[in-house]
Amino acid sequence: MDTAVCAPADPDAPRWGDWLLGDQPEQRLWLARLLRVGALFLAFDLARALGVGLGHVPLEDMAALLAYDLGVLGVGYGLIRSGWSARLDDPAMTMPLVALALVSIVLAYVWMDFGRGALLPLAAVVLVHGMHRLTPRQTVLCAGALLVVLAGAAAVMALLSLQGLNLAQEAVDLGVAALGLPVLAAVAGRAHTVLQTHARQRAELAQTLARLEALTTKDTLTGLSNHRHMLHLLDVEILRHARQGRQFSIALLDLDHFQQINQALGRLRADEVLRQLAHQSTAHLRASDVMGRWGGEEFLLLMPETDLAGGVRSLERLKEKLYTKLGFYREGRWVPVNCSAGVTRYRTGETIHQMLERAEQALRTAKANGRNQVVSS
Repeated sequence: MDTAVCAPADPDAPRWGDWLLGDQPEQRLWLARLLRVGALFLAFDLARALGVGLGHVPLEDMAALLAYDLGVLGVGYGLIRSGWSARLDDPAMTMPLVALALVSIVLAYVWMDFGRGALLPLAAVVLVHGMHRLTPRQTVLCAGALLVVLAGAAAVMALLSLQGLNLAQEAVDLGVAALGLPVLAAVAGRAHTVLQTHARQRAELAQTLARLEALTTKDTLTGLSNHRHMLHLLDVEILRHARQGRQFSIALLDLDHFQQINQALGRLRADEVLRQLAHQSTAHLRASDVMGRWGGEEFLLLMPETDLAGGVRSLERLKEKLYTKLGFYREGRWVPVNCSAGVTRYRTGETIHQMLERAEQALRTAKANGRNQVVSS
């Protein structure tokens, strides 16, 4: 008996939800709410289509409302899904979409008596979904404006003696809905408070995570990547080299005679020199290069997509820049601080430690040959 083997689904393959809602969490949430309410409106339109079949609803009225609902849903979905709405203060376009949905309810109320009693619950659903972005005042104003418009429409229809309208029943329904406005205001206020609390908690959590990330990846003195994070970046770059064949180089940079500077000036002034080196280096390096504090006065520079000759040129330029910027004043005289560097490139198949050992050997050679120079290996 043959056994069927099912291949596992590709985790990187796009799912239908990604095609429909996108991959941005907030955008997915906005579109999901829009489509939920839109599906409810379309369900009412299908019910009206049933009314057309039973002879209770004119075909042209049903078609006009269906076209309106589809148009609002399509335009709203397109503007949000394309990212166009991101330029707005409210990228979810809550107020315009709520207003257009309420207009659909008013049109259905005026044009046909079929299903008129379900329109107020439908309006409540619209407003509840809008509470996520509307203020309590906006929610209550939308509800109050809808009731006023519906009451005015009912009065005009009664004066015109239009069939299908039970004025007494409509008065009761609208009156009960009006009595519910204080409850709606309370619910909207509570929802707004909860949402603000959640937003504040999310912001605080994001700040805490950012601080934790900085503590685990940044050197506290210089603000550069720390030793541990540089090792991680080297791992990533080696994996990228294995997949794509992208070459890269590294350099170990060391301040010359730093111990003498430390003893002569003191720890605080010596630390300021280290901060100067970090600031000047990041200002003159490429955006893709990463400088990290490797330990003490030693720094590691990662240069992606750089061969050995390019790495040497980069370090020579950096050393020239640092010569004019790096130093301290002593007895009114500017004393420049020089640095030495060892550069090497990654060789396929070797370990991080083998590459680092080669860079350290090049740095030791630069020191032994008189310092203030760049040596490659």
